[in-house]
Amino acid sequence: KSVYDKYPNNEYIYIGDNKNSPYGDKTKEELYSYATRIIDYFIEKDIKLIVIACNTICSNILPLLKEKYKDITLIGVIDSTINSFIKRNKKNVLVIATNKTISSNVYEEKIKNINNSINVYSLATPELVPMIEHGVDTTDILHKYFKPYTDIDSIILGCTHYKIIEDKIDKQVEIINSSDGVVEELDKYLDKKVVSKVKIYTTGNVDEFNKLCFKIMNVEGQFIDL
Repeated sequence: KSVYDKYPNNEYIYIGDNKNSPYGDKTKEELYSYATRIIDYFIEKDIKLIVIACNTICSNILPLLKEKYKDITLIGVIDSTINSFIKRNKKNVLVIATNKTISSNVYEEKIKNINNSINVYSLATPELVPMIEHGVDTTDILHKYFKPYTDIDSIILGCTHYKIIEDKIDKQVEIINSSDGVVEELDKYLDKKVVSKVKIYTTGNVDEFNKLCFKIMNVEGQFIDL
């Protein structure tokens, strides 16, 4: 949605792997299997630029994917998000993400490599993705998660699902989400074509998926068997 709003005159194919979601507790072997299956489909459709809109994939297997698909441009959300964060000049950041992303420690390592004086706190928030996908209110669980962190000046939403609940988060701190970082990075790749075409697919229950799909994009998604 963020990319489309910024660059509407392009052709997009989106695949949500809802059949295998959430990814946060999957093994690297499982993640690799899911990702390669989807990327192979994109290649069949002659796609040359792919955004891996999943922090868990990016934090665990993105180097493996780039090694396998050397002729395809793969953009991961983590570096884009960190680049966006660094521009804000914040000193005490909380990163929230899936178990797998947090355990990889990728956000803290990359941020510290850029500026070692930044305090990075990492928190796994595994309950959020299922709640978001099923339309459950996250106000109370977010309050529980954030209560111990009283000195932070910013929060990195280390999962692309979390942008959907951004309005539930305390506006006293600056919020950095993956979508905005990707939008900034894509500017150097996307042609300003006069074409607008969006196809949205899910590997899971299409009726359940479309409750969010209509809300976010006002487009009907379709089932894809991958």
